[in-house]
Amino acid sequence: MIKPTIMIDRDGTMGGGYYVKYPTDYYPYEGTAEAFRLLREHGFRSIIITNQSCIARGLDGGYDFDAEFTAIGADDWFICPHDTLDHCNCRKPEPGLILQAQKKYNLDLSECYMIGDRWTDMAAAGRAGAKLILVMTGRGDEALGCDREKWAQYQPEYVAANLLEAVQWLIEKHR
Repeated sequence: MIKPTIMIDRDGTMGGGYYVKYPTDYYPYEGTAEAFRLLREHGFRSIIITNQSCIARGLDGGYDFDAEFTAIGADDWFICPHDTLDHCNCRKPEPGLILQAQKKYNLDLSECYMIGDRWTDMAAAGRAGAKLILVMTGRGDEALGCDREKWAQYQPEYVAANLLEAVQWLIEKHR
């Protein structure tokens, strides 16, 4: 049985705080490295899907996202380098990054999952036709509360306390 591809947001899902202005302010949450290890050990492809407006704003300082994502064990990553004012089609809540991953890997998005903490993650995945898992780290409370109407047409498959719990749920579901 082929395991589904798991797409994962960075800031607020894998680590960082409420808002990560500079990429060097990011720190992984406890359990993030284990989550990626478990995905790999159980045959899931992991793809990071992340907005990084710090690049457009000149705040990234040449940060090496490739090194970070390689070190954590991600199979691939797609980064939107634009600011909100750029009105691109890759910045979540637009589904552009997910559609780039679909094209590269010939994914059946109805069998893929997006794990994220914000309404923008949920809306992007819903618009692309992927399954949703909301984590309560980062802005999870807002996504379920004041921002819920922004993605009301989509329902999460699961709401997890954090990334590790989400991955453990996926492993159990796909045994």
